[in-house]
Parts: sequence; C-alpha cells; structure tokens
Amino acid sequence: MKKVIFLLACIVGVGAAFGQSNKVVTAYNLMKPEYMELDKAKQAIDEASVHPKTSMGAKTWYYRGLVYYKIYQSKDEKYKNLDPDPLKQAYLSFVKAKELDVNNRYEVELLFQLTRCSADYFNRGGAEYEQKKFDQAVESFETVIAIGKLPYINQLDTVVFFNAALAAQEAGAKDTDKESANKFNNKAIDYYTKSIELNYGGAEVFHYIAEIYLLRGDSATALKTYEAGIKKFPDTAANLYIAMINFYLGRKEVKSAFGFVEKALEKDSSNASLWQVYGRALEDKDKQKAIDAYKKMIELDPKNFNGYYNVGTVYFNMGVEANDKANAIPLSDEAGYKAALIVADNYFKEALPFFEQAYEVNKEDAELLSGLKQLYYRFKMNDKLQEVQKRIDALK
Repeated sequence: MKKVIFLLACIVGVGAAFGQSNKVVTAYNLMKPEYMELDKAKQAIDEASVHPKTSMGAKTWYYRGLVYYKIYQSKDEKYKNLDPDPLKQAYLSFVKAKELDVNNRYEVELLFQLTRCSADYFNRGGAEYEQKKFDQAVESFETVIAIGKLPYINQLDTVVFFNAALAAQEAGAKDTDKESANKFNNKAIDYYTKSIELNYGGAEVFHYIAEIYLLRGDSATALKTYEAGIKKFPDTAANLYIAMINFYLGRKEVKSAFGFVEKALEKDSSNASLWQVYGRALEDKDKQKAIDAYKKMIELDPKNFNGYYNVGTVYFNMGVEANDKANAIPLSDEAGYKAALIVADNYFKEALPFFEQAYEVNKEDAELLSGLKQLYYRFKMNDKLQEVQKRIDALK
C-alpha cells in the first residue's frame, strides 16, 4: 500500500512538473505573431517562474524575458500596462537565465537580448533626459553601465558615463532635498571622472565638475579642476579659461583674470566670448583697448549683439561721466559748461550707432531699450523715441 501511494505521488509530481513545463511552452506559443496574447503569455510564464519545478530553469527565465520584452515593444493599449516597467523585467529575466544556463544552451540568444536591452535603455535615458526626467535618465544610463559590466558582456560604452554624469548633475540641481541632491552630484562627479579616464568629453568635462564644486561653495577644488583641464587640454580649454577669468573678475581680482585672458587668446584668438571677457577686464584700466576688444567680437561675428552693445555701453558710460563733470562746473563758468557738454554729447553720439546696430539684432533687450530711449530723448529724435517707447511698453 505504501508503494502504491508512493507511486501515485510520483505520478502526481510528474504531472505537476509536466504542467508547469507546459506553461513555459504555452507562454512561448502565446507570444507568437499568429496568437499574440501577451496577457495570457505573461500569466503562464509568471506562474512557471515561481513554481518550484520550473523556477530554476534557464528556459523559463529566457522565455520570461522574451514575453516581457514583447510587452515592452507592444503598442497595443491592452498590453502596455500589464507591467509598470516591462523592459526592466525583461532585462532581469535574461540575466537570471544566463546565471542558470550552466550548459550555455541559450548563450548566443541571451547575449543578443541583453545587448538589445542595453540599446533600449540608452535610448530611453536620452528621451528621459530630453523630457527633463533626470532622475529616471540616471537610472536608465546606469542600467546600460550595469549591463556592460556583466562579465559575459564586458563592454564599456564611453558615452554612457558622460550621459549619466550630465543627467545626475541636472537631477542634483533640480532636487530640492539637500541630501538627495548631494548624492546625485557625487554620482555626477564619479561619472565625469570616469569619462576623463576614458578620454571622452574633452575639456568640457572639467568645466562641469568645477560647476558642481562651485555650487557647493568649494572654490578651491573648482579652481584646481579648471587648472587640471587646462593642463590636459591646453589647446581646447577656452571655456575653462573663460570660467577662471569670470571667477576672478567676480572677486574683482582683475590682475589674475587678465593673465588668463591673454593666455586664452594666444590659444584661440577667434573666440568671440574670449574677446568679450578681455574687454570686460580692460574696461577699468584702458577703455579704448576695451572698445577695440569688443569691436573684435563684431569683426568675428557681424551679428554679435554683445559686441555692439558692449561698445555702445563703454561710450555711453564715458558720456555719463563727462556729463557728470559738466554738471559739476560752477554756473559762473558757462563756457566751460558748454564745452564739457560737447564732450559728453560726442561720447553719446559714438554710442548711438552701436546701440542701434544691437537693436537690429535684438529688439527685446530691456537695458538696450532704456539706453536708446535716453539717447533719443537727449538728441530730440522723437520718431525713434516713440518706437522705442512702444517696445518698452510691450515688454511690461
């Protein structure tokens, strides 16, 4: 009697095992084009993946990955919401299948599927970044990195570290929780550092790292980062020079800033932004050289708003200074007052055509419109004054 019971138990056990194995095959068949019943395929493979008789089979997890990948690809509303993240389930299933595939029966297929998942995660990360879902983009790019680090894949895509760093930096800037933001920033620094190791991103990577340190108030490390970038990329580090120049100018350390400007221009004399910074650094010590620097911007780019505006601003400020001197002359010295006003008017007349050229490039700049309004009023150019006033009113 005991033997009969044992035999029956074995028969039942074999039946159960066969039943679960049959569910694996059923799931595979249900996702074929002629059936494409992904909801039923998912139910069958999910049951097989947790049943003791089939949960440790490489085939089970390989097929589970295929089912979930089909769900991920599906555009049918009926199947799109079967799982909140079918691509993740597909990826994890393929990894599990590879762990269980000791005989390498599915090796080629699994390597292909994991590579395909990696490409999908990369594209998804890019889309999430464009949609400003930066924290999700970080996770997607990190999944690409994780897949690449799998010993049987062993492929490090250099660009993905840079992308992960960009997304992490943006996530850190967006996050209002200080601790969380700090974690994202740390990730960004790590991934940027890896990009440097892989020689990807050039001098710009150092600029991004320095930005994070400046945001933290660590200017000493930021400056060291700029210097490291300049040392590594001396011929393409114009932005790093500009960043250092602006840093020193912000602290009114003009002498330090000036030295970097000249070094930068030696490397890239065709960079309009460098000429702008150069002009800014010169304004307090030599206004004519500052004007020449700004005119160089216009020479390099005839549509450069800042070039025209900066030249006009220097002349305008010189006119304001001359006007203040005129107003300080005693009323008894009428001739001296009139002569001083002519000097002021000449500076203002020098400013006017450059402001008007800037206006042709950009008619919406509030500060420019204010300057033009004052000049048109001073020189009684009423028609142009009315036009500018309309622009000013429209911006309010």
